[in-house]
Amino acid sequence: MTRTKVAVIGCGHLGTIHARLLATRVDAELVAVVDPVPESRQRVAEAHGCRALAEPQELVGLADAVVVAAPTCLHAEVSLPLLSQGLDLLIEKPIAADRREADEIVAAADRHGRIVAVGHVERFNPAWRMAVERCGRVVAVESARLAPFTFRSLDVGVVLDLMIHDIDLVLSLEPGKLTRVESQGLVATGGHEDAVRARLVFSSGLVADLSASRIHPTLSRRVSLWGTQGVVAADFNAKTVEVVAPSPVVKRGEFDAAAVPPADRAALKDRFFADILPRETLVVPDANAIASEHDDFLAAVRSRRPALVSASAGAAALDVAMRVLDGLVCVRLGADLPTVSVSSRVAA
Repeated sequence: MTRTKVAVIGCGHLGTIHARLLATRVDAELVAVVDPVPESRQRVAEAHGCRALAEPQELVGLADAVVVAAPTCLHAEVSLPLLSQGLDLLIEKPIAADRREADEIVAAADRHGRIVAVGHVERFNPAWRMAVERCGRVVAVESARLAPFTFRSLDVGVVLDLMIHDIDLVLSLEPGKLTRVESQGLVATGGHEDAVRARLVFSSGLVADLSASRIHPTLSRRVSLWGTQGVVAADFNAKTVEVVAPSPVVKRGEFDAAAVPPADRAALKDRFFADILPRETLVVPDANAIASEHDDFLAAVRSRRPALVSASAGAAALDVAMRVLDGLVCVRLGADLPTVSVSSRVAA
């Protein structure tokens, strides 16, 4: 097997994870890591026996494919020259700092015939895949992505840091055109929003209610899907999927609760989630979603097929996230004034 020569740009939290996983693969060779901070790049390079470089352009002629895990504000600046030099890229989410830069990356990938994948890693979460398979056509989505404050990703707010994951999941359902956006938020730690609730309404009729917070005391990642074949709740942390599905009598439209004789109701109540709407809890297989993301990206590089989460998909998720931010009104915790505006752009 020919091993794809890969490199990682950015030796922060995510970049370190990417490097560690890529270094263990039999189909890839981690040839270098890139970071402007000498201590950071040396630490990761020494851990995996690869080169430590200061500038992305040093990768030209050395690597075939690159993971861009630099700060969001640098994604376009780093990615556009590499695409022009013939490198395929996995760009961490969000794809870019704004719509213009995202469009430039999409256009450059097309112009130079390069593979670009975007790191919306939840697409590879087996809990999400199991949930979608069991609910039929989705008509409503409710998600909560909550986390304690970590001092990471301070160049963006919670919409581009966390909520964009669930925006991408909703868009993967092909819900049609976004027709309405409502959003409210809280600011507590600086100039960007720290908690947001958003409602997205699409032309297909699908409604998505999304909550994201990076100032929550506990970690929680949950999504519920209302579909034509069931109501499905996925807990990404607990790695479980709970399905409530219609029984044959419900599918045929033959069950009428009001017609059940009063004498039978107590017993049927106890059996309701066994006989009428059977409930089942599925155990999600243990898997590393980032490793699965690497599987898809490297297969796309070898076969020249589009990645599962393409540059266009990443740009679409960013566009919806920007629409959430465009209309966002925030309350600043502890302030006398009731509302504040927050920037929808990433800080430089």
